[in-house]
Amino acid sequence: MTFVRFISVQITCMALDAFVTWMLLSQFGVPVLLGKTLSSLSVAAFAFLYLRRPSIIASPSRFIVTSITLIVLLVSYGIFTVLLLRNPMLQWPLALIAASVAALLLSLIGYWRAPRLSLER
Repeated sequence: MTFVRFISVQITCMALDAFVTWMLLSQFGVPVLLGKTLSSLSVAAFAFLYLRRPSIIASPSRFIVTSITLIVLLVSYGIFTVLLLRNPMLQWPLALIAASVAALLLSLIGYWRAPRLSLER
């Protein structure tokens, strides 16, 4: 999988996570942590189903890319939660931006550290 395709999948997942979180919190009035939990679960389901399609990723690298994506989503959720629980005065959009940036950096590190042969096929 090329770097551009990998990072586009990661950015798409982060943007979808931000959009679903915004919809749940702003439009439907769901509590912050519940909204982020539902958003993270829905984006994880989307990423898992999207990355299972044979036309998206070659078979050998599918497991690695799916694993990196799901771990990044879990880390993003954890950072968001810790930021809001440790600093209640912080607004949720700032925590969401910080968690998304950190998660994208983690995905870049995961791409860089993953075996080259399995991602390039």
